[in-house]
Amino acid sequence: MDTLAPARQIAADTVPAPRAAAQLDYHRTVSRKLVHKSAVSEVFLTDSERVSSDRFLIAAQWPRDHAVFQSGPGGLTDAMVIVETARQASILVFHEYYGVPLDVPFLVRSMEFRITDLDPLGGCAAGPQEVTLGTDIELPSGVRGLRMPVLTRTVVYADGARPCATVSMHGEILDRRIYQRLGRSRGRSAPPDHCPPPIAVRPAAVGRRRAADIVLAAGRPEGHGRWRLRIDQSHPTFFDHGSDHVQAVLMLEALKQCGLLAVADRAPLAGGVLSAMRVGFHAYGEFGSDIELDAREAEPPRAGADRAVAGLGAERLVNAQAVQDGQVITDADLVFRADWRKAPEES
Repeated sequence: MDTLAPARQIAADTVPAPRAAAQLDYHRTVSRKLVHKSAVSEVFLTDSERVSSDRFLIAAQWPRDHAVFQSGPGGLTDAMVIVETARQASILVFHEYYGVPLDVPFLVRSMEFRITDLDPLGGCAAGPQEVTLGTDIELPSGVRGLRMPVLTRTVVYADGARPCATVSMHGEILDRRIYQRLGRSRGRSAPPDHCPPPIAVRPAAVGRRRAADIVLAAGRPEGHGRWRLRIDQSHPTFFDHGSDHVQAVLMLEALKQCGLLAVADRAPLAGGVLSAMRVGFHAYGEFGSDIELDAREAEPPRAGADRAVAGLGAERLVNAQAVQDGQVITDADLVFRADWRKAPEES
């Protein structure tokens, strides 16, 4: 994949005006159906408002301590919470404002995420944090039918109107018949009915507290990946609802965990903040055969190539991929930096 490109500049009128932001309600969540969730506890969005034909303001509340995506030192919001909030915003907008039926599938083909300012992301230390999202929707002119490509760009604002992160997603809205046809052509397999394999790493090594939240199992001696994806369909977050394939949230968490371990191979990184990520989804992850994962630290970006993230700490670039049955189904570039809240360790 190409190296991470600078985040697109967002038009000034995307910034939520104080009056418009003040009208958003943070007191209760939106319907879980609008964001494709079964558990209300997994819903982050609380309200939305259309500010122009394809531009929206969305209110969200981040939990002080999510069951899986725990806040880091000083209440630093986990990157997975930011990405999931933007995903929910995109889905809500299509259902609520474009009239897309609730049973129509959304496929994410690629995604870019970037933290642009770390300081406002520490608000969860004192309690749940209220944030505002500005989401732009791009639909191809005159294109309608069974497969419609879409692009969403979201800017996350905390501490009022202070931008702190961007998330862009390219995908497709599929007619249900097309999705079912794709499933038949994939030779969809039955979900595994056995217990997931043992975890391969300590939870603390990848910023998690519970063994159940580790999604990496050891690779097989005859395989080509260092790890295998650990699939536990009883997990309440990674399998919030039933699915006939591996959900993107599980794959993203696996890539993040792989990346942290790859960085630790060369030299420890205090805190290990995932500050940027580009991911390409090339095929479904299927049940029934191993998904092998690997990650390698790449050469750091040249000086001056990526200075979008405010705060201290050197950047570490990781290339990762997931392979199933000899095919690359997902690949990613991930950028980690040290958490500036942690004091440097003495040598």
